[in-house]
Amino acid sequence: MTIVAHVPNLFDRSRFRGKATFVDTPEEARSHNPSLVIVDLDRCEDAEGFRIEGPRVIGFGPHVDSALHKRAAAVGYSEVMARSVFFKRLPELLGSIE
Repeated sequence: MTIVAHVPNLFDRSRFRGKATFVDTPEEARSHNPSLVIVDLDRCEDAEGFRIEGPRVIGFGPHVDSALHKRAAAVGYSEVMARSVFFKRLPELLGSIE
């Protein structure tokens, strides 16, 4: 199983324990034929582009930005959650595809 993540923040990347390939563009994400796509919505210029058909797509962002969460849900993200919830669930999410 392949996880790709658009997570520009280096501190946040370290929390993935080497279980994700980090990408900068939707095209790069598609090229990996992922099983799971993770997007930091707060640091993404093309959130809609990362909505890839096939894999589960999870977006996360600040809990106070409900408009950002609603836009991601509206374009078809599988799940959208607050940053704090996402990082609490990250071990579970990474383990769910092993």
